[in-house]
Amino acid sequence: MTDPFEALRSPYEPRPPREEFARRLRARVVAALGLDDGDSIPTITLPERSRAMPATILPTTSPSTTATEVTPYLTVAGAAAALDWYAQAFGAVEEFRVVGDDGRLGHAQFTIGDARFMLSDEHPEFGVRSPGSLGGTPVALHLSVSAVDALFDRAVAAGATSLRPPADEPYGARQGVLIDRYGHRWMLSQPLEAFDLDTYRRRSEGTGYRVVGAGSAAGAAGRARPERGAIWAAVFYRDALAGIRFLVDVFGFEEQLVVTGQDQRTVVHSELRWPEGGVVQAGTYDASNPYSLAPGQQSLYVVTADPSSVWERSQAAGLDVLRPPESPDYDPGGLTFSVRDREGNLWSFGSYGVRSG
Repeated sequence: MTDPFEALRSPYEPRPPREEFARRLRARVVAALGLDDGDSIPTITLPERSRAMPATILPTTSPSTTATEVTPYLTVAGAAAALDWYAQAFGAVEEFRVVGDDGRLGHAQFTIGDARFMLSDEHPEFGVRSPGSLGGTPVALHLSVSAVDALFDRAVAAGATSLRPPADEPYGARQGVLIDRYGHRWMLSQPLEAFDLDTYRRRSEGTGYRVVGAGSAAGAAGRARPERGAIWAAVFYRDALAGIRFLVDVFGFEEQLVVTGQDQRTVVHSELRWPEGGVVQAGTYDASNPYSLAPGQQSLYVVTADPSSVWERSQAAGLDVLRPPESPDYDPGGLTFSVRDREGNLWSFGSYGVRSG
């Protein structure tokens, strides 16, 4: 007869203890023996993580959306070693680290000069991956330094890959580009002189790019910036350069900045200021861009104290009129009209905002 205990017996397989049990047991032994089990860097044990964030963390009221700073957050494979490498290559100073029970860094902070950075290990279970896992990075870290050649050489000596050695650039800085040992791209830049759009435009000739805008001795600092809460309207054209010329010559916008691509025709960014306040960005229509509406599908309203002058220029340009000048019910005594530009976009000009404000 078969021994039932023999039939039910399974082979003995040693298993490691649960990480939480091992951590608590180690802490008790260290405390009982009076040993120093720490190092010079403070550590914090992470709680057990869940894939879903609890709904209770969402604010019940709308918080302020005013941004105060942007901090680069790097993800690497081997964060502890990366902290040592950044110290060696860039002179980074670690502030603290947060270590999980599995040994991975959930968070760390370090500084390079006055610049602060955050860092963590990969956590694929949460979609947090490093450039190595993703096959590269679309983000570059622009770091302003006082001695770019020395720092660049120091980083390369530590194992970084040089993409472009430091050189004087037309925008008034000496800059070099490298890839660190963990796949992140760094642009190390040493300012040499004040940024000036006129000088930038002149120095960019023959580089394949051109700078178009109202550059003056005041440079970029002289451009009007939006007040808090302002909205910048966007309008797209198949021939954006011609569209911008139209907006300036016919409607009366003031050209502040136009940036084109390597073909010198595609407008990737522009800033056209309305003299009485407000900015319109005119760009080249791209059907693959979900934020780019086809010409003829866009409508903008411009507030002006003198719509009659814009109407006269629109008439002289022979624009298609959707609504001639009239005093609408919502603005008795005011004046408004609507026309289409050369690519079919609808523009309305009126004194409503001036009179009601």
